[in-house]
Parts: sequence; C-alpha cells; structure tokens
Amino acid sequence: MPTVRQIAQHAGVAKSTVSLVMNNKPGVSDQTRQIVLNAYQELNSQYENNSADNSEKNIFFNHSHYVTKKPLSFVVFHPSILGSNQVFSELLAGIQYGADQYHAQLRLTINERKIPSNHISNIYLKNPSLQPDGILIIGAREKEPVLEEAERQQIPYVIVSRTVSDPSISAVGRDEVKITMEAVNYLLELGHKAIGFVGGNPLYSYTHQRIQGYQKALKSSGITPLDRWVSLGVGDEAAKTILQNSPEITAIVFVNDTFAMQALPVLIQAGHRIPDTLSIVSFDDTDEAQNYNPPITSIHHPRYEEGAWSVRILVEKIRNPHFEECQIILKSKLILRDSCSRPK
Repeated sequence: MPTVRQIAQHAGVAKSTVSLVMNNKPGVSDQTRQIVLNAYQELNSQYENNSADNSEKNIFFNHSHYVTKKPLSFVVFHPSILGSNQVFSELLAGIQYGADQYHAQLRLTINERKIPSNHISNIYLKNPSLQPDGILIIGAREKEPVLEEAERQQIPYVIVSRTVSDPSISAVGRDEVKITMEAVNYLLELGHKAIGFVGGNPLYSYTHQRIQGYQKALKSSGITPLDRWVSLGVGDEAAKTILQNSPEITAIVFVNDTFAMQALPVLIQAGHRIPDTLSIVSFDDTDEAQNYNPPITSIHHPRYEEGAWSVRILVEKIRNPHFEECQIILKSKLILRDSCSRPK
C-alpha cells in the first residue's frame, strides 16, 4: 500500500491534503479530492502489479480502458525568448517530474505567433504520426494560435504558469492581481505614495494583470495612479522613461527580476541609492535578485509545482472523457529583503 508521502508526491499536493482525503474530512475541493483518490488508485495498482510479478503489462492508470504498452507523449510549447533561464528551468523540472510519474516522453518546441508551416512546431500538431497525446503550453500571450490548432486536431492541452479568463480552458497558474496588490500595499504601508510600475510586454496577459493589481491597490488607498507612472518595455529603457517623466517616484514595482536587473544600473547612474532614495519590488525571486546588493524584495512563484500540476491535469484530461476543465491557482509569496525602506 502506498504511503501518504508517496501519494502526496504523485498527486502534487501536501501530505495534509492527502490525510484529509483519505480520512474523508472536509476542507478539500472535489477536484483535488478526485486527483488524490486517483493517485492512490494508480500507486496501489502498481503495488499490486509488482506483487503479482506482472512485468509484461505496462498499466499507467487503474482503468480497464487505459491499458497500453505505449508510453504517453507530451509536447511542451515554450516562447523562443524565455527571459530567465531559472524560471524556465524550474517550470521544466516540475513538468519533468510529473511526466516521470507516468513514464511519459517529453518533447520541447517553440511557440510563436508566426511559425512557418514546415516548422517542427506545426508538424507536431498536424502530422498524425507525430501528434502527441497531450500538449503543455508555457506562454503568456492573450491569444495563442497553437490553442486553435490543438482544438482543431482535438489534442488535449493545459496552459502552464498563467490563468485565463475562458472557463473552457484548463490552466495552472497564480493570482497575479492579488499578489501584486500585496506588494504595492507593502510599499504603501512603508509610506510610499508615488509608486511606479516598470517593464513588461503588452502582449503578455500577466503584464496587464500585474498592472491591474498595482492600480487597484493604489486606488484602494485613495491614490490616483497616473499614466506616466507606468512605463512598459525593456527594463533599462523603461527605467529611463520613468525617471524622465516622473521624478517624484519613490518606489518601483518591476514586472520581473530580469527587467529589474536591466534597470538598476540606469537608476544608480541617475544618482539613486537602493533603498535610501528608491525602493524596489520585483517578481520571480530569482538567484540574481537574491544575490544582488542589496538583496531585492521579490515575489516567489511556485514554478516547480505549477509544472507538476499541469502534467497531472493533462493526464486527467487524456484518460477521462468526462473531465471538467479546471484552473488551478497556486499561492505566490512576497519575500521581504533589503531593497525597500520608508521614503525620506
């Protein structure tokens, strides 16, 4: 019989969640409860197969209609420009862990708006002999052409590391608005009023969601966010723009650590000292932000867990024709360091 720890790892949940489910206790959503029960059944069937020395069978799920010797195959679509290698590596590590639980094969390919018809990304989707059992899409654009093709080809898919407004699409991500509000509220509590938002691509949904959270927090405190307090684009150029247009700014929320690292030399060259004259908050909690002097206050996203959960949901979609699309929201955390102080 599998242990609580094994079930938790297999399902991608906490051990306490497994205990609640196995003891039929409240406090767990129906979707999560079913995932835990399925994980138990799968692991238990593996134990039974091993004890019977049933080595000729390759049964991944405890369902009579899903007995196969052919391993599952997934294609992971990712942006050609990844931004941070650490962010992508942690996501991919979680996806790999999830795939390993099902002995699934992973293939990686780029996801861009305009890809030639003979590119491998399109061939994976359109060639029946190469089509995967499922697709995982790492990306942040509001419109994804790959989704339309996956729908046409009837290939199950899950969006990784972001949420979507369409309830008919399964995704695993985080509440960008909520965590951005928490970051801005932290700066407001320190006494900042003129707070800027710097960096980001307007094509990416998380950019808009973070701006929404930024503006919502300011408005909730009675502060009218000015248009010139928001400067999109590459970190260094966006920083130059906000310095020129909004010299009254005493704190900046950067769209991610990569943009913050690009902008910091510009800010320092302009005479700012972090955090004495300018407080900084960013997103992604990368090693680069942690090791900067001073260490940057940043928002940590559970990227590994996002990757693992996305595989779990994808497998549920593949094996269960009655699966109801869902969106899993994982909790992000504001990590306080030394890049913020009260305005002088």
